[in-house]
Amino acid sequence: MKNKNTKFLFYIMFIFTLIYIFWRLLFTLPLNFGYLSLIIGLILIIIEIWDAIDFFIHFINILLAKKQKLKQIKIRNNVKFPDVDILIATYNEDLNLLEKTINGCLNLKYSNKSKLHIYICDDGNRSEVKELAKEMNVNYICRTNRSDTKAGNYNNALREIKSPYVVTFDADMIPMDDFLISNIKYFFNNEKIGFVQLPQSFYNSDIYQSRLNLSKLIPFEQQFFYNELQLTKNTINAAIYCGTNTIFLRKALDEVNGFATGTISEDIATGMLIEDKGYKCIAVDEIKASGYSVDDLSGFIKQRTRWARGCIQMLKKYKIFSLKGLNIRQKLEYFSCVSYWFFGIKRLTYLIIPILFGIFGIVVVDCNIITFLMFWLPMYILKRFVLDILYASKRSSTWNKIYETILAPILAFNVLIELIGIKKTTFEVSPKNNIPNKSVKHKIMLLSCHLILLFLNIFALVICIQKFFNTNLSIYYISLVWLTSNIFYLIVAIIFDIGKKGKLSEEFGVYAPCKCVLKNNSSELQANTKRISDDKLSIISDKELIINETNNIDIFYNEYQTNFTAIIKEEIENKNCKEYILEIINIDKKNKLSLYQIMYNRQPPKVDYFHKKALFDVFFRHN
Repeated sequence: MKNKNTKFLFYIMFIFTLIYIFWRLLFTLPLNFGYLSLIIGLILIIIEIWDAIDFFIHFINILLAKKQKLKQIKIRNNVKFPDVDILIATYNEDLNLLEKTINGCLNLKYSNKSKLHIYICDDGNRSEVKELAKEMNVNYICRTNRSDTKAGNYNNALREIKSPYVVTFDADMIPMDDFLISNIKYFFNNEKIGFVQLPQSFYNSDIYQSRLNLSKLIPFEQQFFYNELQLTKNTINAAIYCGTNTIFLRKALDEVNGFATGTISEDIATGMLIEDKGYKCIAVDEIKASGYSVDDLSGFIKQRTRWARGCIQMLKKYKIFSLKGLNIRQKLEYFSCVSYWFFGIKRLTYLIIPILFGIFGIVVVDCNIITFLMFWLPMYILKRFVLDILYASKRSSTWNKIYETILAPILAFNVLIELIGIKKTTFEVSPKNNIPNKSVKHKIMLLSCHLILLFLNIFALVICIQKFFNTNLSIYYISLVWLTSNIFYLIVAIIFDIGKKGKLSEEFGVYAPCKCVLKNNSSELQANTKRISDDKLSIISDKELIINETNNIDIFYNEYQTNFTAIIKEEIENKNCKEYILEIINIDKKNKLSLYQIMYNRQPPKVDYFHKKALFDVFFRHN
């Protein structure tokens, strides 16, 4: 919390929430409306209590653990930089993605490059990956079985490597050249550091930004976690290992017998076990690596399902509250990480319960509207007010509900079956880089669930309006407001379901502004690049260029330079300047790798807060 006034508001909100919960338990249960009403009413109050507990665990940790900027560590001149093993995990990813990540690792700055040992950990046992490793002069490790999936892949590599530090990267996470040199210093501070976790960042729009066409109006969905929540965990030593962009002390990994197994989310469990051994673990908010965000709906659903079920598996196997090396605040923080994934069940409950009252007349809250508003409204207003002050539009309660509504039907089912013991053990790699997904079952399933829920909410709203005008009972006020808000969230969810990516000509490649020179037989022209991909680029020029003209292009960015031949294909309408699309027609391997450094050795542009016009654009934007 930033100041005493905000803390005071939080405590007031806490008191109002307790009063509301006790009032709900003692005075609003539908005791006189039959067993069905009572059972559903109890389910609702349990969900509300659960929500309140989650909320307070989260905010108590924020209250007691302010976001901390890490102290700058000066490296002494006589420090000897250690050997580091860099592990790149791959299974079935596109070779082009893997090549970019390897290239980023090869360009890492270090005092002695011979001490960097890069390993491709190939769980797909692919000959073409082995050939790529040989071509790029890096080490190759594979295995004949895939037991324990990604954790097993890394543990297999640990048996062959010997350096005192280990770095893990996903196949698509391209490090910037100062990733290692700027972060290994945290291990030189005479503390017992287990790992340093850097944020994941993406150079393409995430699936919410893309399908809702809001890449310039809402932040990357996980940005808040990496830039805000992770930093608060530093104080209570509960920083989460996120599976990639991480530097480990090898000794810490050895003490927990390598990467955690028995869960398809090996990352969070591994970090928790290292902290349980007494190691301090650090989260850093400076972006030093970027990857490709899942933009395929089926892959996105598989990814989130894996995270949710993996956390529940971790809870079952490692029994958070029995770990003796964690204090109570650390245990609560990790329990909160698991509990978060039950949002699908909670959100689905909130979507269904007003339908039961509207259509079937099942009473779940027995009170009049005036009394309800007296107890509920102050708590709700204070909660929103404290959230707005604390996060300054970097996180939005409304958008949280939209995100939850989108995934609720899928996650509610998967979390329930994992909870009752139907375990998922296979690790499914999320499709990336526009890899076509042959199945549309996830889209049909998600859209069908949202449409059914929307129809039922609208039907219940119509019945409630009719009954309200016929009876004038105030009890219908609550349902009218509840159903209306549900309809709003479901409409946005359906827009997401049927949404499409933006136009390729506008969003191809990565945003990579830098100086360039165009040369042909008759002239030489200086310009600036705007976007660059593997096979084309856009440039900004104050002079008119000739369509279909071939040019030799030199691009300069920091110490990197590349050269290739490109042809001018089209001019883009732009009020302020002339913008052209060029197609790369001839580039050799060396310049191709330099082009990758120019493209990816930079922090991607990002939106830091939710713009107020974002929801307006969802409904009224012009495509």
